[in-house]
Amino acid sequence: MIQKLKKNLSFSILILSVVSCVCHQTKFGTRTEIFDKKDSLKSLARIKEIKNLDYSDFKAGKFDNGKVVVNYRLLKPKNLNQNKKYPLVVVFHGSGAVGTNNTSQMGVLSKMWLLPENQDHYQAYVLSPQFPVRSSNYHLDETRNVPVSESNEHLDLVLKSVDSLVINENIDLDRIYVMGFSMGGATTSNAISKRPDLFAAAINVAGISQFDKMNQLTKLPIWIVHGSQDTDNFPQSNFKFYDEMKYKGRVFLWEYKDKYHNNILSAELVDKIPEWLFRQNR
Repeated sequence: MIQKLKKNLSFSILILSVVSCVCHQTKFGTRTEIFDKKDSLKSLARIKEIKNLDYSDFKAGKFDNGKVVVNYRLLKPKNLNQNKKYPLVVVFHGSGAVGTNNTSQMGVLSKMWLLPENQDHYQAYVLSPQFPVRSSNYHLDETRNVPVSESNEHLDLVLKSVDSLVINENIDLDRIYVMGFSMGGATTSNAISKRPDLFAAAINVAGISQFDKMNQLTKLPIWIVHGSQDTDNFPQSNFKFYDEMKYKGRVFLWEYKDKYHNNILSAELVDKIPEWLFRQNR
C-alpha cells in the first residue's frame, strides 16, 4: 500500500512538473495556454517595484530629420567597456504614452532593464523613443477578417536613427532586439516588417500584427504574448499571425487565458524576457 502511494505521488509530481514546464515553453511553433487567474502578491509587488524605479540613467535626446521629430531616452550599459560590443533593445510604448514630454514612454518594458540583476547579467543599450502621434494605426484585413497594423514616417525616422546609433555607439549589430506593448507591440510588428535585416529577435505584447511581409520574417525569432480577455486590442490578429507563421517561421505564442489588456505584464513575463532575448543572435 505504501509503495503504491509513493508511486502515485511520484507520478503526480511528474505531471505537475510537466505542466509547469509547458507554462514556460519557448519552443518555436508552440502555442502555450497559461491560466493565471490571480497575480500573486509577489508578482504584483515586483511590477510595482519596476514602475517606481528612477529612470534618470536614461538620457534624453531627439531624432530630427528636418520633417519629423521623435524624442527618446537611451540607457547605456553599466560600466561600459569601450572595447566591447553590447546588445541594443528598442522598446516601443503604447498609445497612452503618445506625446512630447519624453517621460510618458518610460513604462515597465523600459524600466525593467534598470533592475540590478539585469544591469549585472544583461547589460545592454536600451532605446525608448516617444512618438508625438500614433506610431501604428489599424485597419481591417477583409481577407483574414482581423485588424492589421501599419506605421508612418515617425517609425522610419527611428529605424534610420538606429543605424546611426550602431555606428556611434558600442552596439553589436547581430544583437539588436525590439519589443513593445499594445500600440508598441503593433509597432514592433511594423518595425520587423520594414527592416527584417536589422533585428535579431522581436517580442509583440498585446499588439496588432502586420501580415504583408511575413515571407521575409521566417528566420526571425518572434515571441507573441496576448491575453484572451483583451478587449482593447482583440487577440485574433496576433493569433492569426501565429497560425500563419508557426510552420514556416520561428514564432511562438503565450496566450494568457485569464488576462486582459492592462494586466498582461506579469513578473513571470518580465523575468523571462532578458533571458530569452539574449539567447538570440542574427
